[in-house]
Amino acid sequence: MSTQLIITLCILAFLVVMLLSHKLPYGVSAMICCVLFVFFGILDLKTAFSGLSNSTTLMVAPMIVVASALGKTSLIRRLRAVMNKLQGKSGFLLVLGLSLMTIVLSQLMGQIACISVMLLFLQTLDDSSEYSPARMLFLVATINCIATSKIPVGMGATMPGTINSYYQGLVGPEDLLAITDYFKAGILPLIVGTIYCVLMYRLIPNGAIDNGQVKDVKDAAPISKRDEMFIFGVFIAIMAGFMFTNQLGSDITNVIPSAGLLVLIVFNVLSIPEVMKSLTSDMVWMVAGMSVVSTALSATGAGELIGQTVLNILGGNPSGLFVSIVFCVACTIMTNFMSNMGTMALMSPIAASTALAGGMNVKAVVLTCCVSAWFAVVMPTGCSGAMMAFGIGNHNAFKLMKFTLPLVLLLMISLIIGINIFFPIYG
Repeated sequence: MSTQLIITLCILAFLVVMLLSHKLPYGVSAMICCVLFVFFGILDLKTAFSGLSNSTTLMVAPMIVVASALGKTSLIRRLRAVMNKLQGKSGFLLVLGLSLMTIVLSQLMGQIACISVMLLFLQTLDDSSEYSPARMLFLVATINCIATSKIPVGMGATMPGTINSYYQGLVGPEDLLAITDYFKAGILPLIVGTIYCVLMYRLIPNGAIDNGQVKDVKDAAPISKRDEMFIFGVFIAIMAGFMFTNQLGSDITNVIPSAGLLVLIVFNVLSIPEVMKSLTSDMVWMVAGMSVVSTALSATGAGELIGQTVLNILGGNPSGLFVSIVFCVACTIMTNFMSNMGTMALMSPIAASTALAGGMNVKAVVLTCCVSAWFAVVMPTGCSGAMMAFGIGNHNAFKLMKFTLPLVLLLMISLIIGINIFFPIYG
């Protein structure tokens, strides 16, 4: 074992500890690794910071800004108006409406923003009714968790690129996710999970929300019709570009979000300060840094070593079903005790390395990890949405398990079935 390989494994161990403990923002942890790679001569300066200018970062960063702008349009207010009409209707329509609205918002904005918007409506519900704010809040948070970025629009369009950044240094372009791959892997768990939530929401304990933990959530100031038209136009152009990637080429497709963002800046739809805040967010730094970590794993042979080690644990010639079950169960357990984004970042290169070592379908194993990383509803430590729902709703994790454990079991089964249909492990 070479000195460079040992140092790389030590840096990886540091990253694992940081991802598990979340003592530092993920982006900061990833960039520390980039600096260490240069200090110890693992990578040269240009390669160590190439993640800041690679195609994935240049696509994801502006797309985050454009998706956030879409969340400021009247689309959100129109959805809330529909929900207000449903409040006086039957309970089934109310629960179904809450679920569908959450699915839509989960493609347009982050978890905290989505649940904050839904709180505007949930706080008007009756504490003593079957549809109390606390019960419906956990329903919303659960669906938000399993639906986030599953449909390739808005924030959902950035998810495949984000995942690619975690392992792209280990594989060739043929093993990277296309824009619809995450959707295909996650659609069956989303459907099954939503049906379960709509039918079994009564298993969630009833109660009142803790208004002391609810920040002053207000409607965003309305934007002009002109600005809305620009935002919708840019968004449609970007989505069209993604749909015609094969015809336009990946270079053109990846730069379209940047072009769209520049249009919004030039025509004063978005201000420079708000754009810069999103472009320098922790997500962007993590995407840039993690792509370099995977490059270092490949360059030093650490990725091959990790993959072979996991393969030895799985045993000789493991079946595709067994591989998908092992990675799905491992990531589901992990994500409920650390964070979903941390689980994805940590397990993606391990999944890719294992797949390469065993001659498996890289996309299949990576997608198994990344979709199951969003089954983070059992514990409040799993994701920001779960944290809000447990805290604001005064929920007890143990009492909620009669709702969450059957749900997670159904999600895992549906994911394993979907993966083996759309992405056979040895396909």
